[in-house]
Amino acid sequence: VSDSTNLSGYNLVGAMRSNQSTISKTGTYFTQWTLAMPGDLSFTAGLGMSNMNLELKDQLYVPANNKPDAKIPRGYQTSYLNMVSPHFAVNKVFKKMFTLYASYSKGYKAPVSSYFFIPATGELNRGLVPETGEQIELGTKGNLMKKRLQYEIAVFKTVFYNKMTAVAVPLNSVTTAYSYMRNGGRQNHQGVELLLRGTVFESAQGFFRSVKPFANFAYSDFRYGTFKFQTLNSARTGIVETDYSGKVVAGVSPITVNCGIDMNLFYGLYFSINYSYRDAMYFTSDNLNQTKSFGILNSKAGIKTQIAKHFELEVFVGANNITSTQYYQMVFVNQLPDAYIPGPREINFYAGLNLRFSF
Repeated sequence: VSDSTNLSGYNLVGAMRSNQSTISKTGTYFTQWTLAMPGDLSFTAGLGMSNMNLELKDQLYVPANNKPDAKIPRGYQTSYLNMVSPHFAVNKVFKKMFTLYASYSKGYKAPVSSYFFIPATGELNRGLVPETGEQIELGTKGNLMKKRLQYEIAVFKTVFYNKMTAVAVPLNSVTTAYSYMRNGGRQNHQGVELLLRGTVFESAQGFFRSVKPFANFAYSDFRYGTFKFQTLNSARTGIVETDYSGKVVAGVSPITVNCGIDMNLFYGLYFSINYSYRDAMYFTSDNLNQTKSFGILNSKAGIKTQIAKHFELEVFVGANNITSTQYYQMVFVNQLPDAYIPGPREINFYAGLNLRFSF
C-alpha cells in the first residue's frame, strides 16, 4: 500500500490478504525400444504418458465467505491426465562411418498453478488444455577422413499448438478489471544445426601434440503463427489487443556461430582460442526493438601436469572479450526499459590454479 506520509517513496506492507499453498503432483511413465535390423538399420519407438494434478489452498480463508453463494472457495483443484507422447526414429549406418536418421516426437506442457484459476472471480479456468509440441528432425552424423573429421547436421521443424495467451476483462458496473489465461496461440520453429570437429595434427612426440579446430553453426527461423495477446488500457476500461501473428519470436538470434582451435603442446602445455558470434535479435514480440549483433574473442593458456603419484596441478591464464566489444550477457524479453544485463566492455583477464588429488 502507499505510504500516506511519503507518497513519492516506497510502498509499505499492508494488511495480509492471502496466504496460498500450492501442491503439484506429476506422474510420468515412459518406455522405449530399439529394433536392430540387418544392414545396420535400426528402428526406435517410444511412448510416454504424463499426468499432473494441481491443488491450491487459501490458508487465510475468511469464514464469512463460507456461505452458499460464496464466489471465492477455500481451495481449487484440477488435473491434466493422459498426456501421451510418442517418439519414432529410424537410423541407417553406412560403412561404419556415418549415419542418416529421421525422427518424430510429440510432447506436452501442462498449465502452471497460477493459470488454472481466476482470482478475480474465484472460478476454475476450466477451458485450459496443455500446450502441445510436435517435431520432425532429419540429420546425419559421422566420422570421415580416417576419423580426423567428425560432423553432425540436423534439420528440424517444430510446431507448438495451444500456446497460452491472455484475455482481458475491462472494468464496468458489474465487475473489476482482470485478465486470465486461455489457449489461443501457435508457434512455428524450423532451423538447421551444424557441428564440425577436426584433427589436423596429432603426435606423441615434438612440440605440438595435437591441433583440433572446431565450429558449430545454427540457423533459427522461429515465428508466431496465429497469436494475439490482450491487455487493458491505462484506465482499465477497454481492451488493447496486439496481433503477433507472423512475427519473429522474441529472444532468438537467427544465426549463432562458435569456432576455435584447441592445441595440446609438450609437457602438458595447452592453448585455446575461440570466437563466438550472435546475430541481432528482437527482444519484444512486436518486433519493434532489436539488439545489435556482436562477436566475442576469448583465449586461454595453461599447463596441466602430474606432480606426484596422486596429485595433478593445473595453472592457467586467460582473456575474455579480447577485442573489447560491447555485448550483453542476458536479455529480458518484453521487459522495457531494463532489458539488458551488459557484459564487461573492456578486455577481462583472469588466472587460476587447480590442485587435484586422486585416491
